[in-house]
Amino acid sequence: MRRHLAAIASIGLCGAALEPLVRAPDDPDSDDFPLSTYPMFAAPRPAELTMAWARGVAPGGRRALAPEHVGTGEVMQAFATLQRAASGGPDDGAALCRAIAARVAGDAARGDVAEIELVAGTYDAVRWLAGDPAAAAEAVLARCPVVRTPQVAP
Repeated sequence: MRRHLAAIASIGLCGAALEPLVRAPDDPDSDDFPLSTYPMFAAPRPAELTMAWARGVAPGGRRALAPEHVGTGEVMQAFATLQRAASGGPDDGAALCRAIAARVAGDAARGDVAEIELVAGTYDAVRWLAGDPAAAAEAVLARCPVVRTPQVAP
């Protein structure tokens, strides 16, 4: 009796492992964890990307900012915060810009950053990675200064 149950369980597990072979390969909704065909990586994706992001402006050029400057340690949460502020209008963009500037003001590693810019851009990823500067169209949504208080020596 136990051997029969083991055989039935083995056949069931083999069937479950082979089940992705009969799914529609181009249907991302047919994906199922843990037996995944990872169709999200196999399906064609557009080459054009539109997104908002924040950058520091220093005398030497642009400086990258970390998710912590946006207000979170998580990259995707920072991305969502930036997208929400960009789509929320000028007041939301300006408020996030000021909040980022306040965090940057307290970061000694970004001591040369004088301004924060909230930028929205559309990028043709393939052309941009090939070095074509015309593959990017950017617009500054908000700009604010980084205000630092002078440190008094003890």
